This record gives sequence, C-alpha cells and structure tokens, in this order.
Amino acid sequence: MKVALITEGTYPIVTGGVSTWCDQLLNGLPDYTFDVVALTGSGVSKAVWEVPPNVRAVRMIPVWGATASPLRPGPRRRKWIDTTQDALVELWDAALGPDGDDPVGRTSNALLQLVGISDRVGLAHSLAARGSVAPILNAWSRHSPAAGDTPMSVADAVMAAGIVDRALALIDHHLGEVDVIHASSNGPSSLVALAHSWRHGTPILLTEHGVYLRERYLALHGANLSWPVRRTVTAFLRRLCQVVHVHAHLVLPVNQFNARWERRLGALPSRIHTISNGVDPAKFPPVTSEPAVPTISFVGRIDPLKDLETLISAFALVRERVPAAQLRIFGPTPAENAAYKALLVALAQTLGVADAVHWEGPSKGSRPAIQAGHVVALSSVSEGLPFTLIESMMCGRATVNTDVGGVSECLDEQQSTGMLVAARDHVAFAEACVTLLCDHELRASMGAAARQRALTEFTLERCLTQYREAYAAAYARRPFEPVPSLTSRLAEAASPLAATSGLELSA
Repeated sequence: MKVALITEGTYPIVTGGVSTWCDQLLNGLPDYTFDVVALTGSGVSKAVWEVPPNVRAVRMIPVWGATASPLRPGPRRRKWIDTTQDALVELWDAALGPDGDDPVGRTSNALLQLVGISDRVGLAHSLAARGSVAPILNAWSRHSPAAGDTPMSVADAVMAAGIVDRALALIDHHLGEVDVIHASSNGPSSLVALAHSWRHGTPILLTEHGVYLRERYLALHGANLSWPVRRTVTAFLRRLCQVVHVHAHLVLPVNQFNARWERRLGALPSRIHTISNGVDPAKFPPVTSEPAVPTISFVGRIDPLKDLETLISAFALVRERVPAAQLRIFGPTPAENAAYKALLVALAQTLGVADAVHWEGPSKGSRPAIQAGHVVALSSVSEGLPFTLIESMMCGRATVNTDVGGVSECLDEQQSTGMLVAARDHVAFAEACVTLLCDHELRASMGAAARQRALTEFTLERCLTQYREAYAAAYARRPFEPVPSLTSRLAEAASPLAATSGLELSA
C-alpha cells in the first residue's frame, strides 16, 4: 500500500512532537510505502531526520516559495480569472457570513471549483492576477454590519488575501499515485489532501495532534494584525477545517479533547476514532537516579504554545522556598521564535533567577532531559497527547502539567501518576513543583504509578497496530473499529456537559 503523509512545519525539518510521531509511523510500518509531502515556510529548511528505506520520496513545498504552475496565456485567460473570482466570491461569502444557508457546503463547492481551475490553467497565477481582495471587501461589507464588526480597510483586505491566497495556491501541487492520504494536521496540509482526494477519489485520514483551529486562534490572538485581518483569516480556516472534517474518510485524533472539537466542526461521530500516541518501553526504561540538587527539567521546542513564561514565573516562586532549585530547559529554538526566547531570557533576569535557568539547547532524545530533573514540567497552553509526558511517565518520572488538550487523559483522576494545574496559573504550578521537590516518597510513588499506566495505555505497539488497521479500512472503504483504550472508554463515558464545554468556535 502507498501512503502520502502530509506534514506542515514538522517532519522532516524539526525534531520532537509530531515529527517523532511521523518517524514512528514510517519506521514502524516497513511494509507500507510512503511519500512524505512537507509544507515548509520559505523553502530554505533542511531535513534533520534520516528517512527509512520505505519512504519513496520526500517532497518539500514552501508555502511562501515559487508557485507550482503558471497561468497559461491565451484568449481565454481573462475568462479563467473571472471564473476564479466567481469561486472566491462564493468562498468568502460562506466564510464571513452566518452559519445558516449551508456555509460548509458552499465552501466545499467553491474549493472544488478552484481545484478545477487549477487543473485547467493553474490557480496560483490566477490568484496573483486578481485574488481575494475584492471578494473579501464585498463579503465584509455584506455581513459585518449585522455582526457589529468594525469597517475593513483595503490594506486589511490585502493583508488577509495575501495570507489566505498563498494557502489556496497549494491546490496546484499534485501528489503522486497513492492509495491513502494521511494528513498530520488540518489546515493547509489537509487542503492539499482534499484537492488530491477530489481529483482521484483517494481516501483521506486526518490526525490532529493539537487542534489546528484552536492553535490558530491562539496564535492570531497574539499576532500584530488588525481585528478585521484576524477575523478574516480565522473565518477561512474555520470553514476549511469544517470541510475537511466532513470529507475525511477517517478522523483519528490522538485524544478525546480533540475528538470533541472535531465533532463540533462537523465530523461524523462514526468516522472519529481516537488513537493514542505511544512509545517503545525498551527505549525508555525506568530512571534510577536523581540530580544532586533540586532540579526541574523541561524538554520541547521553545515556542509560545509551551508558555515558558508561566514556567519561569513559577520557578521564581519555587526558588523562594527551595533556594537551591535549578531549572534546565532542553529543546531547539526555531528561527521564527528567537524573539520569544529573548523575551524569556529577559523575564528570568527580571525575576532574579537567570543564574539558575539553564538553556541546554537541543537534546539527543528526551531521556537525557528527563534524567536531568527530579521533576519534568510541561506548562503548555495547547497540547495533543504530548510525547514529553508519555516518555517521562514511561521513565518513571514525576511530572507537573497544565490541564490542556489530552494531558489529563494521560493521567489518572486521582493525579497519582502526575500533577495537573490550570494553564497560565504560575502560582499553582509553583506549588505543585515545590510539593514534589520536597517529598521524595511522593515523587517515587508517582513515578512508579506513571510507568505502570504508560505500559498499560501508551505503548508504541498498540499505536502502530491501530494505524495499520486504519490504513487497511480506508483502502477498502470500510468502517474502522479499533479496540478503545481504557483512557478512551473513560473519556467517552464523561457527562454530555463535559463533551461540549469550552468549545467556542467563533473567531
């Protein structure tokens, strides 16, 4: 079986997280042939993973790079530009309009028209000739007064169109001959999958690690963009995510938190099946030693979603009660996050803990970072089912975590396998860290319980078996019925209120 694995900003150009999951799939399913299609930023990214022999090709598509195909000249050139405008008018009216009148169906129809235009003349150059600016302005003027939105300037429309039209231009990129498409996130990577599926009838599998739409809401909330631009971009992304959820053959979230979002975004419950991340117990045997001084360790990329401001602020409070405490931060800093790291370094200086905060840089795997601390900390504002936590549990380390995404699904309700606090609450985070640093017996018992739970629920073998079955089901166009984990059964048995709480889907 030939599988196209589509990524965005992860494998094979960065390590950790989703990239680890990709590497597990590729190496763990050697009897499958994979094409890796990686969406990158500017096209200067280099692979940092060694791909296994069953990967037929690795193709990197720079979202902000050269376009895939030209608009072919000829007497009908203007006709196709006008046809593109007609599709964009429908797309933006559905995106910025109210939820009535089948906006998801109209968005699907508009995107399907754009795929047809791409196949005939090439979409990127048609968008460059006359893109989304006028359709955005027209849709905004029709719908914004009723919604109470502020007026949109031409500059706002140009900015929003520049962002979205680049994503739409990805429709021009064709995949090779494959039997199944597996998108590792919603958004642009799923748009590439959707276009290929409409062209060839190939089934799509979607795995969301963090909820793509939620993470875009978080990122754009903090972006230096006007409200009309943020509203326009998130409105498009919301409709795109809804279309993908409706058309995907299988939706395979890594946790029940994601599954609740996916149901609200239109995925049929019968097509949603949770497959938890897993790790190889042989690669993460129990840690048998602790550092000489009280130490908190973090491992992950330096990124705003990891909310290291909260971790450093909490650590400053920890030092007031455990003066010898140290914080060791392991992980790479992506080039686009250099300013964020500078902010963190300044924060540590301001709080008077810079001498005890150690920036260790990338680690060869997570185990050295896990060993480096008495406690492993995860302070994120968004997570899927984090490998850092599962690997720490498999190593038998006590952890302090924020209650986001599927983190609570990794732990037990009694928090005997790890501690859980509210996101962005640095006081509560500090209190949990102090409790564990000062109580050797609690750390030891929590670490032992965590490893036992990881061995029961989060093994790599279980994970790969379910993906193998999902590929076979998609290829045969039949339902997929995996054996649910204990975690999934407990989460699905939660009250109906819990299944819908906290899911605000407007921009």
